[in-house]
Amino acid sequence: MAIITVTTQLTEKNMRTVNTQKGPKQVISVPIIKDKEGNWVYASSFVNFEVHEGDVLTISGRIEQKDDGQYKNNNFIFPTVERMYKPQQQQVTQQSSTPNFGRDSDPLSSDSPMDLNSDDSLPF
Repeated sequence: MAIITVTTQLTEKNMRTVNTQKGPKQVISVPIIKDKEGNWVYASSFVNFEVHEGDVLTISGRIEQKDDGQYKNNNFIFPTVERMYKPQQQQVTQQSSTPNFGRDSDPLSSDSPMDLNSDDSLPF
C-alpha cells in the first residue's frame, strides 16, 4: 500500500466540474506513472475547495483502480489536497473588488498633478 504524491498546475484539460448529490464538485486528473507502451496513466481526485486554472496543487494518497469494461479508472482514495501556489492575477482580481481605503480616501490625491512653481510654494 504505497502513497503517491503528485504536484500539478491546473489547466483546462486536467480539471472538470461534475454534478453530485451534494452539488457540483471539481475533479482533477493528474498523470501518475507511464505504462509499458510509454503512455501516461492518470488518476482523479475530488477537490473540496474552489480552484482555478493556474493554481498549483499537491495531491497525496493511495490509488485504487476500478475496471469499468474497456477502461480502467484510477482514483485517489482519501487524498490530501493542498494549494501550493495561487497566481498573482487571481489575487489581484479578488482584491480589486474591495476598496483600498488608504488610496481612495486620500484627500490630496487627484487626477491632475499639483503645480509647484518655486520652492516658496512647498509646504515644508
